[in-house]
Amino acid sequence: MSFSCERRDKPFRTSSRTSLSLTMWSVKSTVRAGRFACRQISVEAGNVVFGRSGKQFHPMWLRERCVGPASVQQETLQAFRQPHDFPADLGIVSAQVSPLSDSGVAPRTLTVGFTDGHVSVFDADALNNEADDFAACGIQQSDIKCPDVFMWDKSTGSDVPRLSYLDVASGQPEVLLKLTTHLLRYGHVIVEGVPSRDGEVAAFARVVSGYPSVRPTNWGPVFNVRSYPDAALKDLSYTAEKLSPHVDNPYRNPNPGFQFLHVLENECASGESLAVDGFMAAEQLRLESPAFFKTLCQTDVRWENDGGDRSTALIHFAPMLEVDKSTGKLTQIRYSPKSGGYCPALSMEEADTFFQARRRFAELLHAESNTVRFQMVKGDLWIFNNLRLLHGRGEFNPNEGFRHLQGSYVDADAVTSAFFRAKYALKASSDSDSDA
Repeated sequence: MSFSCERRDKPFRTSSRTSLSLTMWSVKSTVRAGRFACRQISVEAGNVVFGRSGKQFHPMWLRERCVGPASVQQETLQAFRQPHDFPADLGIVSAQVSPLSDSGVAPRTLTVGFTDGHVSVFDADALNNEADDFAACGIQQSDIKCPDVFMWDKSTGSDVPRLSYLDVASGQPEVLLKLTTHLLRYGHVIVEGVPSRDGEVAAFARVVSGYPSVRPTNWGPVFNVRSYPDAALKDLSYTAEKLSPHVDNPYRNPNPGFQFLHVLENECASGESLAVDGFMAAEQLRLESPAFFKTLCQTDVRWENDGGDRSTALIHFAPMLEVDKSTGKLTQIRYSPKSGGYCPALSMEEADTFFQARRRFAELLHAESNTVRFQMVKGDLWIFNNLRLLHGRGEFNPNEGFRHLQGSYVDADAVTSAFFRAKYALKASSDSDSDA
C-alpha cells in the first residue's frame, strides 16, 4: 500500500451547513482489491453505511483506521494519537465512494471528511472485509485469520495428526505452517522420532515457536514425569496413578497455552495416554443445557496449588469455561479437580445449579465417546493446546520398566505467531516467484 499526503485549505460544510475554513490533510492510497465487491459500502444522508447489515460506520471507527502518514507511523502502522486527542463529538461532514469500474470489481475508495478538518481515503474493500469478519482482517497486518477450529470426539478424532521430527526441525515454512495449522484447528499433534536427549523438549519448542525461551514455572523450564516419585516436588502426575482428563496449571495467570510432552523412555505396556476435546464437550453441554453452560461461564472458581513443596501458594480465580464476548465462541477450558476449582459461597439455588452443571460437564469430559486413547512410545513428542485439550493417562505398573517424559510450556501466542510467520513467509515467496 502506498500513500501520498498533501496539505490544503478549503471551505468545509458541516452537517448543519455552516461554512468553515479548515486546514486539512488529504491522504491518497493505492491498494489492491479485496474479496468483497465495494458496492456494499454506500453513503446515505452523509453517513457511511455498510450494505450487508445496513449499520452505520461510527466516525471514530473510521478515523482510527486511517493509515495515512499524519495518523500512523508508516513502517509499523502504529497510531500516533491517543483516543482523547480526538474531538469528543467527532463527526463526518462529507463522504464519497469512488465509482465502479467497467468490470464492477476494481478497487474503490471511500473518501471521508471529518469535522476536525482531516480527510481520509480508505480502501473500501478493506472496510467491508473487516466489518464482515472482525477476527480475520486487521490494520497492522491485513490477513490475521487463524484456521477454523474443528471440534472432535472419539468417532471423528481418533487419528491424531502426526508429523516427522526431521521435517519439523528443518524449519521450512511449509512444514511449520502445517504443524501450527493442525495445532490451531485440531488442538494437538504428535511429532515422531524426536531424539531422546535431556532438555530436547525445550529446544524443540523454541524451534516451533521461534521464541528464544519457553514458559518457565516453579518446576523450571522443563519438568520431568518419571515412573518413580520426585524427591522434592509432589504432584499426582509424579506417581503411577491414573490421571483423569485435566488441563495443566489452571492456578496460573495466564495459564500456559501449549504443552510439549516428550517421551524419553517408555518400557511400560500400561499407562496409555488419553485426549478429550474440551471445546466439543462444552458445546455438547451448551446444546443440552444453556443454563448450565452459562453458569460455568459466569462463576469464578478458585484454582490452587502449593508449589509442589508447600513453599508457596499459586492462586487464580477464573471460570471453568470462557467465551469470546463478541462471538460467543469458546476460548478456554479449565478443568482439573486436583487443582481445586472450588466454588464460592453462593446462594443455595445458585450453588445447586453450579454443582449440577459441573457434574454434567465432568460426565461429558469422561464419556468414552469423547475420549481418544493412544500409546506414546520413545521419541514421540505430543504438542497440545492446554486451553482446549484435556489430557490424562491410565494407571501404569512401574515394575514393567522405566518411564520418563519431559515437558515444557509455551504461551498461546507463541503458536499463533509461528503460524502467521510461516504463512507470511510462504506468501512472500509466492509473490516473489510471480514477479520473477
